Amino acid sequence: MLATLGAIITVALGLLGAVAPAAVARLVGVQPVGGVGLSEVRATYGGLFLGLGSACLVLQSPVAWLVAGVAWVGAALMRLPSLLLDKGSYPKALGGFVLELAVGLLLLSGAR
Repeated sequence: MLATLGAIITVALGLLGAVAPAAVARLVGVQPVGGVGLSEVRATYGGLFLGLGSACLVLQSPVAWLVAGVAWVGAALMRLPSLLLDKGSYPKALGGFVLELAVGLLLLSGAR
């Protein structure tokens, strides 16, 4: 049940990235340059998240939950150096860390 919640959050974020890439770019603090920049945001924050979350929901496999959970936790762990090294990243990077770690742990709960 918890893992399914993590997958649903992943899909929801993917849908947001797919339909509103400019808004997502602003939210995460990137500035896409032209159509190719928006395409990158749509593919990464839309397609990748949609695919990852959907695979978990469809496959209901411990391996799928594991891969998705490790991906989210990996993203969270890479936020830690940002908190220390990247000036001006603190409030958003901390929020990103908490969200990514929480979703990752939800997904990993299905890997047992």
